[in-house]
Amino acid sequence: MLRRAALLRESLADMRVGKRVMKTLFVDLEKRSYKIHVGNGILRSIGDHLIEHGFTAPPIVVTNSTVLRLHGRTLLRSIKGKADDLHIVRIGDGERFKNQATLWKIYSGLFKARADRSSWILAFGGGVVGDIAGFAAATFMRGIPYVNIPTTLLAQVDSAVGGKVGINVPQGKNLIGAFHQPAAVFSDPGTLRTLPSRELAAGIYEVIKCGAIHSESLIGYVEKHLGRILKCDPLALQHIVLESCRIKADVVARDERENDLRMILNYGHTVGHALEAATSYRRFKHGEAIAWGMLAALGYGRELGFLELEDIHRISALIHRVETLPPLSGISVEDVWVALVRDKKARSGNISMVLLRDLGDSMIRKDIDASLLKRYLQQFLSASGDLG
Repeated sequence: MLRRAALLRESLADMRVGKRVMKTLFVDLEKRSYKIHVGNGILRSIGDHLIEHGFTAPPIVVTNSTVLRLHGRTLLRSIKGKADDLHIVRIGDGERFKNQATLWKIYSGLFKARADRSSWILAFGGGVVGDIAGFAAATFMRGIPYVNIPTTLLAQVDSAVGGKVGINVPQGKNLIGAFHQPAAVFSDPGTLRTLPSRELAAGIYEVIKCGAIHSESLIGYVEKHLGRILKCDPLALQHIVLESCRIKADVVARDERENDLRMILNYGHTVGHALEAATSYRRFKHGEAIAWGMLAALGYGRELGFLELEDIHRISALIHRVETLPPLSGISVEDVWVALVRDKKARSGNISMVLLRDLGDSMIRKDIDASLLKRYLQQFLSASGDLG
């Protein structure tokens, strides 16, 4: 079980946004430290918050047309007068656009805006926007600042925090990337009310992942309040965003570059990333693939004698309560296997996998028997993930 780091702390004086409270978490990474702000309605006053963080020059906003249509007016109204000359780079909406062509489009937008080393990027959107905008920031002029304003649940609880940025290539997911921490993260759970049900569900699966590896109490909260979460109750959403960010920020503060401990955040990702690559990033939302990956990890852990059957069924039942997952039918185990062994988590030909000892207690196994895992995956895909 992880011990919560003393250096991760919630601000004692919560800032008030109108009648709402904005909670703040601190990610302690010495010179790369930053704050995560979570509060319903903070997008409406984001311009003032950015100035408080020292961002007075106009940003280069990276977003997509969907986010711009739904939330762009609120963002621009708040920034207006504070960043009159901001530039907007629109990219495609979806995982398949997290590629080299989109990265070059962002670079072109930066040059068009005459950006230099004093410029900064505002990533305004979901995980794809945050990952690729962050990678552009990491590599443009050898590194400029960026701020994350995530607008999906998956991004708010996972990808916007931690500084992992990159792009996908045909050989696998996130194989080209860097560690580049944001200067700040602003999460407004109010933006989640506009999410399609699949996008909301994809984020809930990531919350379940956080609970599975570190917090049985978070699992219990989701079990008890899933109906409220699915209806986008603002307090329920703020709670799960904060708790998930606490977990991830704690891990990142102690292992920024995934040398060891941070690997536990990859629970469900070994198989999940392979499923995404094997289906050309078109069948699954990222969170859906991770949900299948968690189910595979539960079943494989059971094969090795880990975790009580009752707990396996508990997590499996919760995943299936969220929403019906896209099917595994027609996916070749060979395609999955090729993607799996190419994944960045495989080192020196060895496959690593995160498994659970108990709910909230995870471990990293670097001694995975490849033949046993491949045989299990064949059964898993054939049975559509049925754990029995």
